[in-house]
Amino acid sequence: MKASYNWLKECCDFQMQAHGLAEKLGNVGLNVETFEPVGADWRLDVEVTSNRPDCLSHLGLAREIAALTGTSAKRPPLGPDAGGEQSFDDLSSVEVAAPDLCPHYTARLIRGVRIRESPEWMRNRLEVCGIHPINNVVDITNYVMLECGQPLHAFDFHLLEGGRIVVRRSRPGEIIVTIDGGEHELTGKECVIADASRPVALAGVMGGAQSEIRHNTTDVLLEAARFEPTNIRRTSRRHLLASESSYRFERGIDPEITDWASRRACQLIAELAGGAVVAGVGAVRADETLTPELTLRLARLAMLLGIEVPREVTLRIFRGLGLEALGESADGIILRVPSWRGDLRREVDLIEEVARIYGYDKIKETTEMPVRPTAPAKEERVGRRARRLISGAGFNEVLTRSLIRPTPVQLAQPWHAGQPLQVRNPTTSERTHLRLTCMANLLRIKRFNQMHGNKRVDIYEIGAVYLPREDEKLPHEKECLTLLTDRDEGLRALKGILANLMDELGVEGDLRETPESIGPFQAGEALALHLGDDLLGCVGTLDAEIARDYDLAGRPALMELDFDLLARRAQLVRPARAVPPYPATSRDLAIVVAEDVLWADVEACVLASADETLESIEPFDVYRGDPIPAGHKSIAFSLTFRRADATLTSEEAEQARQTILDALRDELNAELR
Repeated sequence: MKASYNWLKECCDFQMQAHGLAEKLGNVGLNVETFEPVGADWRLDVEVTSNRPDCLSHLGLAREIAALTGTSAKRPPLGPDAGGEQSFDDLSSVEVAAPDLCPHYTARLIRGVRIRESPEWMRNRLEVCGIHPINNVVDITNYVMLECGQPLHAFDFHLLEGGRIVVRRSRPGEIIVTIDGGEHELTGKECVIADASRPVALAGVMGGAQSEIRHNTTDVLLEAARFEPTNIRRTSRRHLLASESSYRFERGIDPEITDWASRRACQLIAELAGGAVVAGVGAVRADETLTPELTLRLARLAMLLGIEVPREVTLRIFRGLGLEALGESADGIILRVPSWRGDLRREVDLIEEVARIYGYDKIKETTEMPVRPTAPAKEERVGRRARRLISGAGFNEVLTRSLIRPTPVQLAQPWHAGQPLQVRNPTTSERTHLRLTCMANLLRIKRFNQMHGNKRVDIYEIGAVYLPREDEKLPHEKECLTLLTDRDEGLRALKGILANLMDELGVEGDLRETPESIGPFQAGEALALHLGDDLLGCVGTLDAEIARDYDLAGRPALMELDFDLLARRAQLVRPARAVPPYPATSRDLAIVVAEDVLWADVEACVLASADETLESIEPFDVYRGDPIPAGHKSIAFSLTFRRADATLTSEEAEQARQTILDALRDELNAELR
């Protein structure tokens, strides 16, 4: 924002030289990059942050200066509304067909103007602010924009077909030639200002050449409106058009300045171009401005800043910024937030304003600020334990991007059967979709390490995947734990990590493994993991074809788990259990079963047939080969028995073992090896 020093002095009565003003503005967060003399004036190039669009005007900067100096900003007075026999409704009309893109539109008509050069004082001020003067009417629209922050646009009324204004969405294929001479084909997503048959301006971005003010213009239709910022930003980017107007509309303008700016510009046109303002206004508004009331607690102010700010100083700061004090008490101040300060929504925002204007340099380096520590949430504690365990097992944590290039691996995952969501405005051509799995990213890291000489990696990531939901714009974000290892017997290693993790987190439940390839895995070398009735994830060895696509030397093992499910089931505080007073006894069994019988089947059968003396069951060996028949395998496991009320006898243990063996023989055709 290029500002005129002399103009600022008109808006606020302060006694500072340009260099002093530049320093003061910098101290309150409005950094002045340069200040330089321009004729009898000074140009200040002020850097305005995106959350302060109110400072993109001289009145906005004047309010900041007023808060700093204890004075007040002055808005130029307006004369009475125009009168006459004819009214705006007799000559023109305004229709807003897209109120979501244009919530407020006003149009006024000025007749009998004479287009000529602007007066010297106006030309000088525009040039100081970096705007080239054109003619008196166009210069006035720019002048008022720089004064109050509201962009305006002037149309030659006789070049508007039907003499009417229609604010609507563009139609695909429509063509508009803007005032810079560029020809643009519209897509149907832009907001345009149209007459009875054609678009005459890209709303909020740039006017059209067909209706611009010319040397022979006599009647002017003056537009002052407010447009939806996101649509203006997209239109500007789509057509590579940027203007002072679009810069302000993209950031949001004061919703209550629109009509004032229109009247102010009409007044100047009447004075400097000799026109007569037609009575009435064509106005359409679809919203209303809410100005919240906030209470500032003085004790809270002192606690957060660590210093006492006098009440009268606090009130002076808010008066300068334009906040109205609605009431005071011994404890605090009730304030109404003005329409131009959309960034003030909480008490802490008010406290920041006091600190900013009062001076951060007045806050001591060491203060006695009370701090109340809060315990981390359960999800955070679960994450810490998981990271500590997995890192302790030799794995390195990685962080990868959520935006990816769609690959076959994205579809080879357990969570969603559809396509990954495409983002509307991708940052690069390589990152256009939201990931459905983290496994593809870990494979890219594996390839990167391999290319740089590190052939074996053990890595993991805890991150979100984004799953599409029907009839909803936003995806479901699922937190996943994904691991990749190049270790020998990698699938077994990952299963061991899972067992240790469930033990560390206190996750209880029936963990079932079923041979199923719901990931980028080699057929016959993958498992689906279920925790009770819920899908926990998948684990397996990478498919050979995918390994070739990634140019990998080997086939690593991968596992992806629903970390949200683990966090929900985690019991970080274990209930205490009494130490059993009676000893346990163990019995080992080795059975021969058909190859298609799973350990889960064996475990379920044992648990269903055993009595209350069975304490645990643990597998420890699987064998295939002589003398085991072809198509069969041997599974060895240990059974632990214990009674809670007495010492278990050998006969009771043997009886419990035999009951289990009989059930295995009947249900699974198992034979004792």
